[in-house]
Amino acid sequence: MLDYKVIGSRIRQYRQERGITQEDLALKLNTSISYISYIERGIKKPSLQRLVDIADIMHVTVNDFIYVSSNTANPYFDRELQYLISLCTPEKQKKITESIVEIIKVMR
Repeated sequence: MLDYKVIGSRIRQYRQERGITQEDLALKLNTSISYISYIERGIKKPSLQRLVDIADIMHVTVNDFIYVSSNTANPYFDRELQYLISLCTPEKQKKITESIVEIIKVMR
């Protein structure tokens, strides 16, 4: 069962991490600020399409909103790294990936 309070809290967290206001998000989604507030407080249940739209704006996946991980990895770092890399050009993304592969090889 989906916990819409948790989903809303995660949406708020990603929005704030990226410096996006509720007003900015509402404008991008062509909706009201109060609707964004309702989603973030778990009062309204957004559709799957609405979650996809919000995830696209935040540069995350819907899974980041709904998935509850049982492993000890820190998903925050995964999302943050993914977000930072998404800000780079494709050429820089390739160089970053190559560098990470080399670092992992050295650390083994």
